[in-house]
Amino acid sequence: MIPRLKSSKKWTSFPKEYSDQIQAVFKENFAQYLDNAELIIEGRIYQEEIVLRVGYLEEGRLAQANFEVSMSYSQEQQDAVSRIHNCVDAAASMMLEFLENEGEVDFPYNWKEVPFQGKKVYLKFSTENSNLEAEANKLLGLSEDEMLHDTNEDEDEDALSRAEQSEELSPPRDDEDYSEENESAEEDEEGSEDKGPKMFGGKGKKQLH
Repeated sequence: MIPRLKSSKKWTSFPKEYSDQIQAVFKENFAQYLDNAELIIEGRIYQEEIVLRVGYLEEGRLAQANFEVSMSYSQEQQDAVSRIHNCVDAAASMMLEFLENEGEVDFPYNWKEVPFQGKKVYLKFSTENSNLEAEANKLLGLSEDEMLHDTNEDEDEDALSRAEQSEELSPPRDDEDYSEENESAEEDEEGSEDKGPKMFGGKGKKQLH
């Protein structure tokens, strides 16, 4: 999984509890499409961005459909959890479009900015198989430390707290918000981008604890 920002080096995984909850919500919302397909949830918290990859791997296939979302977050605004919610909804919209069109979609293979839920999100589609990718890294001798991953499990579990409280993290990213005027002007365009289950956004959203 490749981050959007060149400055994104060191990272921590989403806390396991969060990843498990995200997977459970996707399974609930996409039950009619899954059959024997596997869902792979991968989330990373970098110094300036949140990256989520939802992998959809059909039984017997090597190619994995990955719906990837990146967003900047602000330490000062303490909005890391909210940005994860936005990423989940954006990935869900991509996945719904993919499944409804039986894979006949025109998603970008490089990070592309789109308006979503009044925010700037960056979307990307890839077909890397997560398990094969991990095996390839092992064969290449890429250790977790060389990949600059925080390997301490306790640090992973506390990743969101540190993302929202550490003074070393990024300054506020007000430019990530679309103004009300821009939101109104782009309402029709956003309608198509916002298509899909609002799993963590909008009224009646499910909460991560």
